[in-house]
Amino acid sequence: MALGFHYSTLLSRIRMAIPSLPMPVPSTPLPAAPPADHETPHWLFRYVFSQDPKTIAKQYLLTGMAWALVAGTLSTLFRLQLG
Repeated sequence: MALGFHYSTLLSRIRMAIPSLPMPVPSTPLPAAPPADHETPHWLFRYVFSQDPKTIAKQYLLTGMAWALVAGTLSTLFRLQLG
C-alpha cells in the first residue's frame, strides 16, 4: 500500500490498546416478563404512532397522494370557474 501500513495491523493495535472489560454478572435474577393482561393497541393507533421506517414511508406516500388529489380538485374547480 502507498501509506506503508495495513488495516489489519492498525486494528490489532487498537484492540491491544483498549482492554476488554468483563461483563458484569447480575447478583439477582432478572425479573419475569410482565403478565400479558393488557390488550394490543388498535391497528390505527399502531399505524399513526409507528416508528417503523416502512410504515412512515407509506404514510408519506399516502399523504402526498392525498394532497395531490386535493390540489387537482381545486385546480379543476378554478378552471371551471374561469371557463
